[in-house]
Order: sequence, then structure tokens, then C-alpha cells
Amino acid sequence: MNNSPIRIKDDLYYDERSAGGIVFKRENGKTLWFVIKTVSLKASKKKRKFPIYKFPKGHLEKNEFLKQAALREVEEEGRIKAKIITKIGSNDYILWDKIKKQKIIKKVTFFLMEYVGESDLKYFDQEIVMERGWYSFKEASEKLAFDSETVLLDKAKKRLESLKPLCR
Repeated sequence: MNNSPIRIKDDLYYDERSAGGIVFKRENGKTLWFVIKTVSLKASKKKRKFPIYKFPKGHLEKNEFLKQAALREVEEEGRIKAKIITKIGSNDYILWDKIKKQKIIKKVTFFLMEYVGESDLKYFDQEIVMERGWYSFKEASEKLAFDSETVLLDKAKKRLESLKPLCR
């Protein structure tokens, strides 16, 4: 994959790609959803300084594909291993890069994943993962900080229910 910026109009915009996972596991006949609680190390006046709940996600590394990045981010941030079941969808964000003085159009693609096992992989980023947890659909929905991720969780739950006979 080409990670160089994509110029759209008058050198004002470029595209940034990220990927992440909406991970589930079945426990005692119930489906649980994996959510992390993070806080940014580079918090500025306009950036959040308080912890938020979200799905594990992050930037693509050089020559990395979306699925590879999603699995890597889930393992790095979540310290769990998972396998991809299907693509769920994407969220688009428009951010302002103060240094380059340009808008960034960022697309984050999420995949429905099934928990495989624990990982002891340690990774440090501009965010600190304060908590990792498994929650019921209702609990996860209430914890997620972004409405767009709540919508994706709902979509993931519906997709999983339609695949249940295949995922046993």
C-alpha cells in the first residue's frame, strides 16, 4: 500500500489511513465486546486530556495493509490476539495539522474480529491504555466515547448475529 499523502485540491488536503478491531468473545453463552480506555500523552489545549473508551485502532505502517494494521493494533493496544471475521465499516474524520497547516482527511476502517487468546506484546504510543475490558453489548455501548463507534458496534452485533451458525 502506498502511504504517501494523496493530494486532493490545491495541495490543501491529504489522506491518512488507520484500521482497528471490534473484537468479541463468547463466554458462558454470552457475547462480550472488547473496549479499551485510553488517555493521550500529547494532550494540548484543544486535544482531550481525559480518558475515553474506544476500540483499538491506529495508523498503518509502511507497506502494511488494512487487515494487518487492524490485527497489529488490537494486539498492541489490547494485548489480545484475534482473527478477522469480516469488514464492518469505516469512519471519516477531518482534522487540522497545525505543523503542516493543512486539513487531514482520515479514514479508519474497522473489522469484526473474534478473540483467539492473550498476548504479552508491549507497545508504547502517544496514548496510554489505562484499562482493557470485556463488556456486554449494552455496557460497551454506554462506555464508548464516540457515537460513530457505537453505530459500528451495533452493526458488528447485527453482522455477528447473521453469521452465528457459521461462527460456532
